[in-house]
Amino acid sequence: MGPQHLGLIPDGNRRWAREQGLEVWKGHERGVKVLEDFLHWCLEEDIPEVTVYTLSLENLEKRPAEELRRLYGLMNSCLRRLEGDRTLHEEEVRVRVVGRLNRLPGFLLSGVRKIMETTRPYSRRYVNFLIAYSAQDELFSALRRLLSSRPARLTRGMLERYLWVKRPVDLVIRTGREHRLSNFLLYQAAYAELFFVDKYWPDFTREDLKRCLEEFERRQRRMGS
Repeated sequence: MGPQHLGLIPDGNRRWAREQGLEVWKGHERGVKVLEDFLHWCLEEDIPEVTVYTLSLENLEKRPAEELRRLYGLMNSCLRRLEGDRTLHEEEVRVRVVGRLNRLPGFLLSGVRKIMETTRPYSRRYVNFLIAYSAQDELFSALRRLLSSRPARLTRGMLERYLWVKRPVDLVIRTGREHRLSNFLLYQAAYAELFFVDKYWPDFTREDLKRCLEEFERRQRRMGS
C-alpha cells in the first residue's frame, strides 16, 4: 500500500537560482510550477493527503522583505490557479492553509480564505499548505488550547484534537541536499519514512516521486516496534 499522507519539504529554490545565475525569486517561481505539477502527480498516484511546507515561521522572520513580497505574490497566484483547477474539483480536494496566518499580508490572506471556503465541502482528498508554520509553535498552540479547556485528565487523543494537521504522516520527502526535518510536523511524522532527494526542488521530476513511492512500498515499517 502506498502512503496515505505524504509530507513534502520542497527545499533548494534559492540555491538553484543562484547556480543558474538567476535572481532568487526566479527559483521560487520555478518551484511553484513544479509544486503544482507535483500535486497532480499525487492525485494520479492516488495519495489521499499531501502536506507541503510552504513557508516556515523562521523563513518569514529572516528572509529579506523583497523576497517575501515576491513569495507572497507567487503563493497567491498559485492558490488562484488551484481554485480554478478543474481536476482538483473533480477529485474533490479540500485545500487547507495552516500556520500563523495573521502574519500574512491582506491580499494573500484573502486568497487563502477564498480557496478554503470554495473547497470546504470536499472530503475525498486533502492538500495542506503550511505557511508561517513551525511544528514547535503548533504543539505549543495545541497544548495551550488543551489546558485552557481545563480537562479532568490529559490524554494523547485530546492533544491531537487541537493539532492543525490531524493525520499522521507516512512518508516525508525532502529535496535540497539537506537531511533534517527543520521543524516540520514533528508530532505527525514520528513514524514517517524519510526520503532525502539529492536535488534542488526545481529539478524534481515525476520519476523522482515514483522512485520514492516504490522504495516506500519496499520498506518494512515497524512503527517503533
